[in-house]
Amino acid sequence: MSEGTDGGTEQSNGGSGGEAGLLKPEQGQRKIGKLKKTESTFFGRNSMTVEDTKVCLSKQLHLSWTRPPTNCLIIKKYHDPAVLKKFKMLCIWLITNKRLDVFVEAKDFEELQQQKSGDMPKSASYDNFQNITKKNLDTEFSELIDHIKVWRDGTDKLSNKIDFIICLGGDGTLLYASSLFQNSVPPIIAFNLGSLGFLTPFDFKEFPTVLQKVLKGTMGFTLRNRLDTTLWSSAPAAVTSGDDSGDGDSDEESDLIPECYQVMNEVVINRGLNSGVCMVDIYCDENFVTTVIGDGVIVATPTGSTAYAAATGASVVAPSVPCMIIAPICPHSLAFRPIMVPINCTLKCRLNPDARTDALVSFDGRHSQDFTKSHAVEIGVSDFPLPCIDKNGSMQDWFNGLQNCLMWNVRKTQKPMSIPKK
Repeated sequence: MSEGTDGGTEQSNGGSGGEAGLLKPEQGQRKIGKLKKTESTFFGRNSMTVEDTKVCLSKQLHLSWTRPPTNCLIIKKYHDPAVLKKFKMLCIWLITNKRLDVFVEAKDFEELQQQKSGDMPKSASYDNFQNITKKNLDTEFSELIDHIKVWRDGTDKLSNKIDFIICLGGDGTLLYASSLFQNSVPPIIAFNLGSLGFLTPFDFKEFPTVLQKVLKGTMGFTLRNRLDTTLWSSAPAAVTSGDDSGDGDSDEESDLIPECYQVMNEVVINRGLNSGVCMVDIYCDENFVTTVIGDGVIVATPTGSTAYAAATGASVVAPSVPCMIIAPICPHSLAFRPIMVPINCTLKCRLNPDARTDALVSFDGRHSQDFTKSHAVEIGVSDFPLPCIDKNGSMQDWFNGLQNCLMWNVRKTQKPMSIPKK
């Protein structure tokens, strides 16, 4: 996929993503901001091209398929009966109308499976799908259930399989989809079937029209930056041997065990169940910046600025702004404001040597684990942003979300002043 933005990394094989879990660090990855106009970036197995050649995150990006897409992954909100019916409708439409190979997760397939399938049914039109009865829906779905392909987390790799992703749920479903792809991510179209829907702009009733446009490659999209995070912890041998095993000052990679995650919203270091304050040292490009004394600290993306970071009083940032947000959680200080730093910085967080208690660290609310003095987390902007299909354009979708979901500046309007005529 050739792109007109700072985000993304060239992949000559057009691979898309990988299995869920830890990302193995790869050598020689191109950093954000070094993409030349003549270079190409791939998102998904079927590389999608971006026609805007200007390297600028703030520009609207438009997609076109290099060849017709054939595979899609559907990720739905788990154990929601209302979503289950819509999920069946979508599968029928994609398989019978568009002849696409549909992948679903094993847990969703087990929820759906009812009977063996027969032959592929004739093409069905569900543009007026509101009139379909539950009996007809279940009957037709049971006829094609064996045509659905099952993906098993931790066993099957999504690399080189998926052209685009359909999310049925809320913002949490989109976060979960991001966690499944620890390298490049195929384009994602998100239908709002959840609670808030800040990141899911599409109404499911519009799915035939919207997906027709996606398959034709006539939709715009936004690259949402993710964080490339590496959690370092001292190996057991390094902890038990040596005089300063408790302060975690060893920087030799041979003594460290890395865990890597791609993060869409934020990295959170907090005091957990400890009653005392948390003391976290923050470094920027290996230079000491400050020590957070309080309940913890958040390092967020612009997408995450409307999540946990918003509760700390951090600025709400548009997704196209190239920055990272550092937001203290309940700091024990009268003058500690959240700040933004540019994306070419590398942040490092570790507990202060004088910290009285350990902490907890989590990545997009997942992989929560102890954070001790022998740990350090490095945070930078990822080479693998999340391409999200827009409904009305990047900025318009963002403002609509602020007003409709977060009630930004929503109040009764002031009545005009009545001036008596002379």
